[in-house]
Amino acid sequence: MLLYICITLWLLILLLIGLYQAPATFLEYNLRNLLNTSASRHRFTRMLCLLTFLFFWFLTAFRAESIGNDTVVYLNYFDIFSQGIDRTRTFELGYQYLNYFLSKLTTSHHVFLICIATIMYGGTVRYIFKYSKSIPVSLCLFFCYFFSLYNSMFRQGIAMVIALYGYQALKDGKKTIAALLFSLAVTFHTTAIVCFLLFFKPKMFKKQWVVLMITIISIILSGSGLLEKIVSLVAPRYMHYFESRYAASGWLAVSFTVISYIAWYYLISKALGEKPEDKLVAMNFTLMLIIAAFGFAVNLFTRAGEYFLLIAIVEIPNTLTNARVKHYKWWLLGLCILQLVMFILTLVFRPGWNHLYPYEFWR
Repeated sequence: MLLYICITLWLLILLLIGLYQAPATFLEYNLRNLLNTSASRHRFTRMLCLLTFLFFWFLTAFRAESIGNDTVVYLNYFDIFSQGIDRTRTFELGYQYLNYFLSKLTTSHHVFLICIATIMYGGTVRYIFKYSKSIPVSLCLFFCYFFSLYNSMFRQGIAMVIALYGYQALKDGKKTIAALLFSLAVTFHTTAIVCFLLFFKPKMFKKQWVVLMITIISIILSGSGLLEKIVSLVAPRYMHYFESRYAASGWLAVSFTVISYIAWYYLISKALGEKPEDKLVAMNFTLMLIIAAFGFAVNLFTRAGEYFLLIAIVEIPNTLTNARVKHYKWWLLGLCILQLVMFILTLVFRPGWNHLYPYEFWR
């Protein structure tokens, strides 16, 4: 537990440094301003963040089989897919081919974990360092929301990283490339199909009260059991999701998730303008909120919302700093501290949610 407490305190220090410094992307510096004191401070902060990310990667890559919810399961499937592609399995073909390719390089479970962690962290860190205007804030949000997930998810973790770049392609107006990347992500985890919703931007979603009403309706449908009854009548073939391990994981976790998403949605919607890219950002947070609200019925909805959450850890500091929302630094500080506290409380009172504690290295 001391390990995670030290990490949260260190992240708090980096967060304070990041909020104190003027927002900037570290790739904007040229030879003339490299000697500037402010630029030098940013470069130093960037290095601290990079070293912190490398430490997170190390903890994920060199963890024992006991760390993470499904680590043992994925290691067993690595042995299966090493023998070849099995179309009778429910695992997506993209992930199976990746396993088969890695098996040609190594048969070691430990090296396999290192490879998967490198793919997920490499793609995520590159994106954050290239596009985030406050890397310390994105780093803090990443740890709070995704450190435990990257220790548990293999298929969806890779799918989310691919979808992250699909989102950026869509933001740059490259719709064909975005569609191809989203399609590739689906071959690693079927839930990535929700990313195609980013292509649509209904005008009714421009109104905050409409989004909040839809969220409330979603909560009522999922929390009251009405959604299960509707699915049983309309699409009974999907009823197994309400009875399997994808069923609701508990009101406490989903409630906290939805409440925190509402807070982020409120802040971002206040900061956005009418630019085309702003509409895409607004759609991302809208989908993140509404889809997660169905998590009271099936946990798979909460997991689907995490595609938009990974995008959000960059868009949150970018949008708030660009728009200069009043007291935005205090909002970021308060909400990030709340997430850090929640991370520790989860380890203490709900260790079964992520199986991160007690931490063990690979033996």
